[in-house]
Amino acid sequence: MTNFVHCRGCGHQIHETAPTCPKCGAPQTPAGQGPATAQAPLSGSPSPYGSIPWFRQRWALVCMFLVFPPAAVVIAWSGEIYYLVGTTIKTFPKSAKIIMTVMMAVLLIALASDDEAFQGFAGMLLVGGAIGLSIRR
Repeated sequence: MTNFVHCRGCGHQIHETAPTCPKCGAPQTPAGQGPATAQAPLSGSPSPYGSIPWFRQRWALVCMFLVFPPAAVVIAWSGEIYYLVGTTIKTFPKSAKIIMTVMMAVLLIALASDDEAFQGFAGMLLVGGAIGLSIRR
């Protein structure tokens, strides 16, 4: 019997043994590894990190978080966000997604507020969160 799973990058149904998604090219995690600890060693000429869709890479998430935080949160919760540490591809844990969601909620509340000090605090929180996402290891 053929088993299908959802792609970790775009949600498209693919065969469970597919190493990458034929639709978006996102690498799939081996069955024994959990989503928060997904790691794939770099090997061969083309980099596996380069085959990950741009919107699933850390630099895109940081840019989206600075420009339009709700879009960054939606992208983060709709699939895995990958980043490179040395020669290993890793994914952001669920806790990073929760923190990013809370920071976005504080920013939206600050935008609706008339308190300028609170708005300044929310702006600093946004920049600090983007810096935290960009240096996470």
